[in-house]
Amino acid sequence: MTKQANAKWYKLILVSIIFVSILAGCKKDLAEKEKNFSYLIDWQLIDNVSKTSIQFYAATVPDINAIISQKELQNVNVYKITYKTKNVGGEEITASGAVLFPDGGTNLPLLSYQHGTLTNKEDAPSNYGGDEIKYLAPIISSTGYALSVPDYIGYGASAIYPHPYEHAKTLGSSSFDMLMAAKEFFDYNDITLSEKLFITGYSEGGNATMALHQHIEQNSDLRVTMSAPAAGAYNKTAFAKDLMGRDENLTFLPKFMWVLYTYNWIYELNRPWSEYVVEPDATTLEAVSDPMKLGEANINLNPQLLFTETTRTGVLNETDSEFLDVLAENDTYNWKPIAPITLYYGTDDDYVFPLNSETAYDALLANGANVEKVAYDGKNHDSAFFPYLLDAFELFESLK
Repeated sequence: MTKQANAKWYKLILVSIIFVSILAGCKKDLAEKEKNFSYLIDWQLIDNVSKTSIQFYAATVPDINAIISQKELQNVNVYKITYKTKNVGGEEITASGAVLFPDGGTNLPLLSYQHGTLTNKEDAPSNYGGDEIKYLAPIISSTGYALSVPDYIGYGASAIYPHPYEHAKTLGSSSFDMLMAAKEFFDYNDITLSEKLFITGYSEGGNATMALHQHIEQNSDLRVTMSAPAAGAYNKTAFAKDLMGRDENLTFLPKFMWVLYTYNWIYELNRPWSEYVVEPDATTLEAVSDPMKLGEANINLNPQLLFTETTRTGVLNETDSEFLDVLAENDTYNWKPIAPITLYYGTDDDYVFPLNSETAYDALLANGANVEKVAYDGKNHDSAFFPYLLDAFELFESLK
């Protein structure tokens, strides 16, 4: 072999060594990056929603269409992610949710959206089944937001567990863990976020938003830009006292049975249904095997005819300290946040009484919080939703 041939051979070997070293280094860097995940487990693409589809969705809701018609929309990517969180007993479990981001987006504000009550597990955000995730979330994301949408425990990847309905602690912690996993997902995939963090949700999502806000400020260095909880049951204690004293049909009472079941289980009160409600309703509730279906139970809707005298007087006269302590532990209204809060609710809400938002506003204000309230005159739990959504969106846009 000639010297010239040897030189070429050595150069080829050298280039190969360099290439292999670079490749190995890249693989090492990738592996190290994956090992650095504290919350995120895995992800998979669910959908890529075209801006044409988004415009079509928005056209079905005139008020939303009027707002986004002035925006430059983008295609939206929707992913399911799985992440680590802790169940009610403190055990680590795998939970899930959806993340969304627009094509070509940079310096995106992060929005955590907590969904309302779901009685069908197929409607979980990561299943891409409900209207909130399939239509509303892409519309918002297309205007320039990265979204984190938690399933909550009991849905999606954690569907084998019962959903801890209206349990403040796990609503806050699982939504926070999802938010942190979403941030890891965006960082890993080179989707740059701004420093702006918005959090919002309606009904159970409103209470989850308040619980999330508390968890963020009490357990992390994250800074919320604006919190916009809507129509949430923040004051469980006052809510329970109010409904126990009413002598009228309340359509939400079957759902309240789900709350009772959850607290009875989590806090080990271990009371039979016959301690809470009279017959034949106690037997009816006892026969419901899936707690998520308690909201469909055919029971008396008048509190005076549904609850036992012991239950009603124990709450109204404040003699049932064990049960009242549980309610108080799930109150989310009386604290002092650093970040501003705007509360939204309908004045004629006969599902989650306005007293929840009104007492929250009064308590937060008295505690020195930067808090505002937007009350929709004459709106109920259903009809206040879209006005809230539009107003919260405009509020976030003003701070974006």
